[in-house]
Amino acid sequence: MGTSLSSIHIFGDSAPIDCGFSFRSFSLNWQTCIDDFSENAHDYPYKAAKFISNHIDAPVLHFGVFDSEMIWFEFFLNGKVISRYSDDEFVANKKLFDIPSLIGYNNGQKKRLSSLLSCSDIDFKIAMLEEYLGVCLLYLPAISDNPEMFRRNRSDALYCKYQSEEKALTGKAAPIQLSLIAEYPGKLFWDFFGRNHLQSIKPHYFLYGYVQEDLHDLTPVRFTGKSLETSDLSTFSQNRIQRAHDDPRFKMHYGTPCKVTFSDECPPAYRGKTMTLPSGFYPESFTKNNELLLQGNHRIYVADSTMKIIAKLSIKGDIADIMDDYVLTTTGDSFCGYCFEPKAKIYVYEIVRASN
Repeated sequence: MGTSLSSIHIFGDSAPIDCGFSFRSFSLNWQTCIDDFSENAHDYPYKAAKFISNHIDAPVLHFGVFDSEMIWFEFFLNGKVISRYSDDEFVANKKLFDIPSLIGYNNGQKKRLSSLLSCSDIDFKIAMLEEYLGVCLLYLPAISDNPEMFRRNRSDALYCKYQSEEKALTGKAAPIQLSLIAEYPGKLFWDFFGRNHLQSIKPHYFLYGYVQEDLHDLTPVRFTGKSLETSDLSTFSQNRIQRAHDDPRFKMHYGTPCKVTFSDECPPAYRGKTMTLPSGFYPESFTKNNELLLQGNHRIYVADSTMKIIAKLSIKGDIADIMDDYVLTTTGDSFCGYCFEPKAKIYVYEIVRASN
């Protein structure tokens, strides 16, 4: 079981006197609430932070972590949320780039904040956030007699370490990269509009069209890996299978965070194992070398059988198909928008290993 707690902090040199809460300064320019919230309802610290912000003219930070697997925080001013972040993909962030000026950074620091919040290692993300803010976010009343444990100084040492490690996963030094090998205008579809309610498919076969505004014909094509190859309607219509909404290889456990258990249909090294998924990423397939591909928002993470992320790759669009080490993606409203869209594109990427 990981860490779960909430904390409240005021950015300033003073704290409200008659608001019913006690504060202590462990770090420069920060006042930390030293009340114990462990026995209160889960939303109590949020309400307390909002209440406190009505009693002082300074930014009030409410921070939370659940089971060392997700974090969230809000900045309040005069009783209103002025900035918000959450690892929960269903909670909208709010004015994150107002935070640097809010806590005394004169210029810049927006890119750094965005980068550290994208870190998938929650413990390291918290440590970088503490370094960025200059305050201890994991305050524990039970050991408050040791104030040095809660002292934090602003620095960029951890962030620089993180950036160096990220370069090894995303840059030219990454062990796995994507090479764009083909690009097409237009869209792809599972079937003709209204036919069979889109419930059946033929693996690696699509209908291709809407490459020009005055061309509405759809042509059967097959994804060969390296390209889209023209097929015929008879082949496209034969041996179709029911479209599965759940991949039998992956048993999903939806929640915060999401997890996946690998079935016996997966490569042997994965079978029976459970992986905690990075926020916003879901299992898609395996490469020919049995690396796991996770799809996110215009990104692919590659993991090995130890569940370690070994590469973070950017793509255009969303994954439509994977064959061996080739990835087919689409932009625009492929699969649902039966109309011309000028910016709709289809891309083919090849997974390239550093040893190649």
